Amino acid sequence: MLACWLEGADATGDVDRFSDIDFCASVVDGAIAEVAQQAREALSLVGGLDIDHELVADPDRRHLVFHVSGTSPDLLLDFCVYVNRGSTFVRDDPIERPRVLFDRAGVVRFVDPQRQLRLLESRRRLDALRQQVAQHRRALKHVWRGEFLEAFGYYQRWVLEPLIEAQRMLHTPLHPDYYIVHITRHLPAAVVGRLERLFQVHALDDLERKISDAVAWFDETAALVDAEMSADPE
Repeated sequence: MLACWLEGADATGDVDRFSDIDFCASVVDGAIAEVAQQAREALSLVGGLDIDHELVADPDRRHLVFHVSGTSPDLLLDFCVYVNRGSTFVRDDPIERPRVLFDRAGVVRFVDPQRQLRLLESRRRLDALRQQVAQHRRALKHVWRGEFLEAFGYYQRWVLEPLIEAQRMLHTPLHPDYYIVHITRHLPAAVVGRLERLFQVHALDDLERKISDAVAWFDETAALVDAEMSADPE
C-alpha cells in the first residue's frame, strides 16, 4: 500500500455522532481488488456487514461503502481505493483537507489556492467552448442554403475560434486568449499547419467537410485539455 489518509469530519475535526468515516488508500497496480477484499474481511472481524455496496468499480478506482451490524446506523465507512495516485487539496482550505496516516509515494498533494482558482476558471471556460462548438450547425445551415459568406463567417465564429482557444489552453495555458497573435511562433508547427488547412476554404462542399473535421479536432483537443486539468496540477 502506498498511502492511507482520512477525509471528511475526521480530517477537519468536526466529528459528531452522525459522522461517517471517509477512508482512502492508494495502492500499486494489480492490488486494488485485493486491498478492497482485505478491508471487507477486516471489518467482518468487528461484526457482520449489513451494508457492502460498491459505488464505483473502475480499473483505477474503487469506492465501497460498508456498515458493521450493531453499530450506529450513521457510522458508514466510505472506502476509496486509487491505483498509483491520491487526492489533491488546496493549501489552508478550512472545508476540505486530509489527515494523512502515511504516504510513502507522495500521492496526497497540495496546490496553491490561486492556482486552483485558475484551474476552476479554465474548466468553466472549456465548458463554455464546448457549448459554443455544439452550435456549429449555425454554420452548416448556411452551407446547405448555398450562402458562402455567412457559412464561412459562422464557421470562424462557432468552430475555428473555440478550436484555437482550446489549442491555446493545451499549448500556451497562460495565454489562452491570444487567438492568432503570434500563433505561428506559439503553437507546434504541425498544429499551425493543420489550422492553416482548415482556414483554406475554396467552396461550400469543402467548407462542410472542414466544419466536420474541425469539430472532431476540437473534441479531441478538449479531451486532452480535460486530461491535463484532471492530472495532478503539481
